[in-house]
Amino acid sequence: MRRRLGVFALGLLVGAGLGVGAGYLYWGRRVAAFGERLAGLEASASQVQGERERLHRALDDILRERREMAETAEHLRTQVEQQVERLESLARELVPTPTPPDADGSP
Repeated sequence: MRRRLGVFALGLLVGAGLGVGAGYLYWGRRVAAFGERLAGLEASASQVQGERERLHRALDDILRERREMAETAEHLRTQVEQQVERLESLARELVPTPTPPDADGSP
């Protein structure tokens, strides 16, 4: 009986060892594949984040340029309005004042 128990225990240990080894081979390969896939996804995520930051900086530059252009346009509009007012003032000064017709009736 004791011998049978020893053989059974040895068989159980060998079976458990084989099961653990087979499980490790099966799941170890899957885990390694998932690890490689995860590393690839992390690399892609890093690239996407870098591109996002680059685009954000480019957008900031574009917005800054647009604001500068809007300020320049407003300044130029003000200058043009002032010049138009001066030209209108000069035009009013240069227009001859109408003279009343002579009372003697000569053309």
